[in-house]
Amino acid sequence: MANLKDIAQIAGVSIATVSKALNGLGGVSQETTEQILSIARDLNYRPNLYARNLKRRKSRTIGIITEDITVFNAPPIIDGIGAYCEKQGYHYLLENLRLNNLGIDPALDITSHNNIVNEAVDFMMSMQVDGLIYLGCHSHKVLHLPSIQDTQFVCTYCSCTDPSVPSILYDDKKAGYDAAKFLIGQGHTLIGVIAGPPTSNHSINRLTGYQEALFDSGIPYNPKLTLHGDWNRDSGYELAGQLIQAGVTAIFSQNDIMAMGVIDYCRQHNIEIGRDLALIGFDNREICTVSRPTLSTIDIPLFDIGYTSASILIDKIEGKSSDLTGEILLECSIVERESTKYIKKD
Repeated sequence: MANLKDIAQIAGVSIATVSKALNGLGGVSQETTEQILSIARDLNYRPNLYARNLKRRKSRTIGIITEDITVFNAPPIIDGIGAYCEKQGYHYLLENLRLNNLGIDPALDITSHNNIVNEAVDFMMSMQVDGLIYLGCHSHKVLHLPSIQDTQFVCTYCSCTDPSVPSILYDDKKAGYDAAKFLIGQGHTLIGVIAGPPTSNHSINRLTGYQEALFDSGIPYNPKLTLHGDWNRDSGYELAGQLIQAGVTAIFSQNDIMAMGVIDYCRQHNIEIGRDLALIGFDNREICTVSRPTLSTIDIPLFDIGYTSASILIDKIEGKSSDLTGEILLECSIVERESTKYIKKD
C-alpha cells in the first residue's frame, strides 16, 4: 500500500509538502498540489485515518451504540443519523448490543447490561470517536452508564438519568391524545384500548393521552374498556373479542402488531373493519399498507429522531452553543387509511 513517502519520492518533494497538499492545509503551489493529488490517485493512496485522528485529536467520527438493530425503530433512526453525518462531513461507527435477542432488559438485568455497554464504550473510545449516541429499543431510563470521560453524549429513543444529557424521543402522550381525538371526531364515544404491558412507559403515556382526550371531549373514562396486551398479534386477537362484546365502536391499538390481531378476529367473526368497527394502530409499520383493510395508524418520526440526535451531538462536538438538555419530544402524526370510518351523530 502506498504511503506519503512513496508519493514524496515520485513528486520530488518533502513528506511535509505531500501532507499539506493532501490535507488542504495550504502553503503549497497549485501546480504542485495537483501533481501530488494525481500521483496519489495513480498509486491508489488511502490515508491512515486512525493515525491522523490520533495526531489531530479529532476524528469527525461518532459512535452509535444501539441496544438491538433488529428492532423496527433502529434502521430509520440510524438512517437519520447517517443523513446528518453525511451532510456535515462526519462518519459513524455502529455497535449492536443485541439486547433484545439476548433477552437482556437494561432496567432489570443491570449487571449484564453494564458489562455489554462497558465493552462497547471501550471499543468506541479506542477508535477515537468524537461523541456517542445511545439508541434504545424502547422508551426507558438508561441507568448506570459507564464513564464516557469527556466524550459528548446523546440518548435517542430513550432517556438518561442524567438530566444534562439531551434525550431525543417522540411525544407518546400527545400521540395517544391525537389518536383518541381522531376517533372522537369520527363520532365514536365507546372507544376501547388495547394497551401494551401496564409497566411500559409507552403504554402509560399513550393511555394518559387517550384519557385526557376523553375528558376534554366530555366523555367519561370507562376502565373496563382498557385491556392490556403484550405487543403481540395473539393478544390483539384475544382482547378484540372482549372489547367488541362490551359494545365498542372503535379500538385504539397501541401498536400495529396487536391491531393485526384485531383484524384477524374481525375477519373470522364477519365484522367489517371500516364499517362495523373503526380501528387505529400505532407505529406505522410496513404491514399497515398490506393488511386488508389498510390500517390507520400513528406515524413515529423515526428518521427525524435520528437526524435531530446527530445534529445536537455534532453541535456539541463543535462547541456550538446549545441549551438543549433533558427530554426533547418530537410530534407524531396520524396516517388515515381504510380501517377508520365516520359515524353520523344524532
